[in-house]
Amino acid sequence: MTQRRTQLDLEILAREAQRLPAVEATWATLDPEDRVAFRAEWHDLMDVFVHLVTAYEAGRLAARDVPSPHSLVAALVTLLPTMERMRLRQPDPDMLARVWLAAAS
Repeated sequence: MTQRRTQLDLEILAREAQRLPAVEATWATLDPEDRVAFRAEWHDLMDVFVHLVTAYEAGRLAARDVPSPHSLVAALVTLLPTMERMRLRQPDPDMLARVWLAAAS
């Protein structure tokens, strides 16, 4: 995984996490097709998160490549109730916990 690709993936994850509350505010007014499309995009985004965490845990990402995994996990944990209300795929709780503990140490 290249540093640039990692950075892009992290930026996309952060941007979409920040955007999620605004999407939820309009969720009921969206066409069903738009909700399905958003769920598919979010599902793919969670795959990106899994890929990043797997690479991080395997040591394929340097600390400089992942400036703040702790803040990303904190954002995702904060959004868990939103994801549940919107019936979006949630990140694996064990994976969140592992990254949280690794970043804190």
